[in-house]
Amino acid sequence: MRFFVDYRERSVIHRLEFMHPELVNLPVGDYLLGFDNYGVLVERKTPCDFLASLKSNRLWDQMRRMLAPGVMGIPIKRRALMIDGEFSSILENSGFGWNHIMGSLMEITYKYGITVFQAENRDAFVEFFRILLKRELEGKNEGQIEAKWSKIPPQRMMSEREWKIYVLTSLPNVGNKLADALLQHFESIQNIAKSSIIDLKKIPGIGDKKARQIYRIFH
Repeated sequence: MRFFVDYRERSVIHRLEFMHPELVNLPVGDYLLGFDNYGVLVERKTPCDFLASLKSNRLWDQMRRMLAPGVMGIPIKRRALMIDGEFSSILENSGFGWNHIMGSLMEITYKYGITVFQAENRDAFVEFFRILLKRELEGKNEGQIEAKWSKIPPQRMMSEREWKIYVLTSLPNVGNKLADALLQHFESIQNIAKSSIIDLKKIPGIGDKKARQIYRIFH
């Protein structure tokens, strides 16, 4: 992987030394992660930059140029706009409202197909690039949703018991194992809903705090 950074970003490049950045004159965007056969292009804007470019209409030309199929001979697969900072501190005297900002971000996301991220501070900014690099190297930004993100068993109908366990896992801090234990003890969701805090605490793995959380859901 090669990490190209536009020379105009030299004031913040020290944050990303762990990625061994190469300072160049990027024709579009501010950061380019170049992999074997594709690239990820990132434009960084502070809230002040964003509002200034929105006021001058320069923002839309920049977003249009971000849609270039390739940069520095590297085919671009993904594009992102990074908002580096918070709008709240500058919005009051800017002449803009949240309606302008949200409308613009939706335009960028939905019409230009450029994903918008926001880093509230320096740590968040660094983590964005660290996690982006890690996910790209591991192929985690590709393919279908991983099974771990869904509690529904894939490609088959669930039994009545599995559905009940699935419903119970929506309770605070209740995973599959604890949901199964609740169902074994109380025999039905209705009985769980009618149980007291004392009854809930009889289940291994449920302490006072968790019992009260579950109790509050049903009462």
